[in-house]
Amino acid sequence: MNVFLYVVSFLCIATGCCTILYTNETRNFLKRLFNQIDRKLLSVFEAILGILLLVSATASHHSWFIRLIGLLAVIEGGVILLIPKNLYDELINWYVNSLSDQTYRLFGILSLIFGTAMLSWIL
Repeated sequence: MNVFLYVVSFLCIATGCCTILYTNETRNFLKRLFNQIDRKLLSVFEAILGILLLVSATASHHSWFIRLIGLLAVIEGGVILLIPKNLYDELINWYVNSLSDQTYRLFGILSLIFGTAMLSWIL
């Protein structure tokens, strides 16, 4: 499961760098992605990612943190699946259209920090 943690940490680092450096392009990519993908598929993907994080947490020095992130991902997948469609659409509209560039950069910084920390914690 080390490989999965390596892949997730490198994806977090890459996503964080792209979000910091190319904020408008990232926003446009997310807008196209959320408009094209079905929310049921998104929720299943999120839940599977969370379950894989829960399983692979033992390959980390700080397994409690990886388990917490995995549990939050499973909960997020459930919430995406269970909330009403109009609330989901408002949430995606807020995330894609209303957030400022500084907030996107903050999310990029947090993703970069999380990916780097996870990379350093792998056994």
